[in-house]
Amino acid sequence: MFKNYFKIAFRNLIKNKAHSSINIAGLSVGMAVAMMIGLWIWDEWTFDRYNQDYDHIALVMQNQKNNGEIFTYGGEPFPLADVLRSKYGSDFKNVVMGFGPRDLTLTIGDKIFTQSGGYFEPAAPELLDLKMLRGSRDGLKAPNTILLSESVAKAYFGDSDPVNQTIRISKDQNRCI
Repeated sequence: MFKNYFKIAFRNLIKNKAHSSINIAGLSVGMAVAMMIGLWIWDEWTFDRYNQDYDHIALVMQNQKNNGEIFTYGGEPFPLADVLRSKYGSDFKNVVMGFGPRDLTLTIGDKIFTQSGGYFEPAAPELLDLKMLRGSRDGLKAPNTILLSESVAKAYFGDSDPVNQTIRISKDQNRCI
């Protein structure tokens, strides 16, 4: 029975080549577009969900009017963090100020790298649920220290322990890992 259906379908495809090719092409394009839309929705839905309390993390944005146009960006004045902590401290578990991401020039010995990174207050590891492989979550509390991702540490230091190594950032700032 199924063999008969396939024979009839194949004969109709051969007989109406132009009509069949338009239908097949339309169906293929429609399926491809539907898959792309589905992937886009999945990407938007799962973005930044690696944090345990992702639904309680917010980014404060600032609107500025310049020549009649409104521009929105993430740069905030430092006093905002103190105001949020003092007036709304019961509403927020952590308030962390940060700058970035931006390209930074890292110098390790005689090797020079350009890496994207940012500057954060010491409470950033608690806010972002960072999994520490080496060192401690209090790494940013000491002056002149940084936190590296596993991939960056492996690229720069290989399999050796990066803790207590020195990195020069932007030719003038020495940092310890």
